[in-house]
Amino acid sequence: MFDLEPTITLPWLVRLRWLFVVGQLVTWFVVRVAFGIALPWWPFVVATAVLAGSNLLLETAAVRRRPPAQVMGVALLLDTALLTVQLSGLGGATNPFTVMYLVYITLSAVVLSARWTTAVASLAIAGFALLFAVPAEMHVHHSGPPLLNPHLQGMWAAFVVAAALTAFFVRRISRAIATQREQIASLRETAARNARHASLATLAAGAAHELNNPLSTIAVAAHEASLHARQLPGAGSVVSDLELILAQVERCQQILHQMAAKVTATGEVTRVSARELVADIRAQLGARAEHVDVTIDGAAAELALPTAPVVQSLVALIKNALDASRPGERVQLALHHDATGLEMRVEDRGAGIPDDVRGKVGEPFFTTKPPGRGLGLGVFLARVFFESHGGELSLEARPGGGTRARARLPLEVTA
Repeated sequence: MFDLEPTITLPWLVRLRWLFVVGQLVTWFVVRVAFGIALPWWPFVVATAVLAGSNLLLETAAVRRRPPAQVMGVALLLDTALLTVQLSGLGGATNPFTVMYLVYITLSAVVLSARWTTAVASLAIAGFALLFAVPAEMHVHHSGPPLLNPHLQGMWAAFVVAAALTAFFVRRISRAIATQREQIASLRETAARNARHASLATLAAGAAHELNNPLSTIAVAAHEASLHARQLPGAGSVVSDLELILAQVERCQQILHQMAAKVTATGEVTRVSARELVADIRAQLGARAEHVDVTIDGAAAELALPTAPVVQSLVALIKNALDASRPGERVQLALHHDATGLEMRVEDRGAGIPDDVRGKVGEPFFTTKPPGRGLGLGVFLARVFFESHGGELSLEARPGGGTRARARLPLEVTA
């Protein structure tokens, strides 16, 4: 999708067409009154009336509800045909205003798809060729039959080349600009994500450091109070409350430890086989690994990669897939590598990602899980890791239902 937004450019086309209507009226007045040149009236009247009427139609709500690209394409085709009608009564191919064909070709190349540009350029070339059939007396500057006049034939050949080159190069330029904009937007998004990751790392390290001491103090005090309460008669409810405090303090410490470990983990590059990588993943999944089916392409090959972050990222994606799956359903993990890198796919057969939250998945601390089931950092940290190492991570709907997480990491693979 390299086209500029037709919704934005359509109003400008309407204004340009009104300008053409005014310009034609002024030109007719100057030629007939100021220079006293009698011109055939029918091409001017027909073309101007159709142009003005179609422009009024373009401004109606009925037309605006149609796809903007389709509306613009039809309008430019109509304008090209109307130009041919006008020129046919005003000198044919010898009329200097044949250059207006290039205006329509350029407009279509900039704002429409390659298919519409080809259609407009083809109609312009055919229209210019038809102008050579204008009666010989209309060609006041050239003698002989127009179809056999070398000068007019050269004009048509030059026009064909100019039209083709204009359509090609303007289209290429617009595509290059659009691609550059996409790349800039992607770089900005990556930079923003890296900035959020750096801020999150600072927050995690600071929180773990600042909160660890008070939490440890609360745990010690609650433990001492629990020991004393056990010696008092009728203090069972107090003991239960103190044990709850101890459990929640321990949970807070674990969350801080996990958050700091996930955010600040970098990992050293080591050589490991795909089979060993899967073994580490199963070890971290524990009992939940029984619900994961693994497919490995070339299990004996050695992969040079930062093992710990890769395992951590895949475990997070697999846990998300298991949480999204119904009881008894299995999750697929597929590893495929070639000379350029390693591709990892995690698929589930759950309900899929709802459309209203699809754009939020991967944002830090965003999760659809119930409170206490996750921090909302798994997908975010996995994406940051893969992209920071030259790879990518994408989430897509799986055919037949569910979600597929596809990650790729460039690395060295040896047999």
